Amino acid sequence: MTVKRRWLGGARFAATLAAAATLVAGGAARAHPEFSALGTNRYVTVAVFDGRVDVTDARLEGTLASGEERRQLDADGDGRISDVELAAGEERMRAEGPPVSVEVDGRTLAAPATVAIDLGDEPRASAAPVVVEHRLSFPGAFPAGARRVRVVITREPPRLIDTEIGVVVGPGLTLTSGADRVTFQGERTSSLEARAATFEIAGPPPPARSRTPLVVGVAAFALLIASAARKRARQRGIDAAM
Repeated sequence: MTVKRRWLGGARFAATLAAAATLVAGGAARAHPEFSALGTNRYVTVAVFDGRVDVTDARLEGTLASGEERRQLDADGDGRISDVELAAGEERMRAEGPPVSVEVDGRTLAAPATVAIDLGDEPRASAAPVVVEHRLSFPGAFPAGARRVRVVITREPPRLIDTEIGVVVGPGLTLTSGADRVTFQGERTSSLEARAATFEIAGPPPPARSRTPLVVGVAAFALLIASAARKRARQRGIDAAM
């Protein structure tokens, strides 16, 4: 059984890289997300919109890194990666936990990661490009009044060339300071080296408390007073007539 074609073919490959490519939009001219024969380029995209936070961590593995990845996926060693082996590889990566940590205003978010591995049109356990993507979704994680999103790299792949962390904000939100992306070159030189990006974001203020109940209450009270005054006036008229 051969693997299903997922991302690396034509238009579908372009769609796969759309999340990373959005980091280019609106910024200075720069290279698009790409593969490198020497190792892995990594693009972490944080999308903040509609009160939610979505994170896509895409690893584009070139020849050197992909050969190692494919051999690990080929569990039976027959030289081809089956759908079952591919699914097992995705589950193994999912069980390892998210490779990034996400915070909103200092509060760490928690959600299981979904993992997808794309071998394109090449199911053999040989050197050919591979895309590994982790996705995290946090509905309701960016409420009105939230101001800061921080992404911390917690795990790195081997043969890492470049890492880019970027943010995309939806309608009504604005990046208030700094750049919309941070780039790191190569692998960490020390376990103490922090690899993270913090994005300051402003949005619509929290909705003001409605004054409708107060207005309705005042109006109702005024009507009661007016009604009582009319009753007293009528009563005075009756008394005078008698």
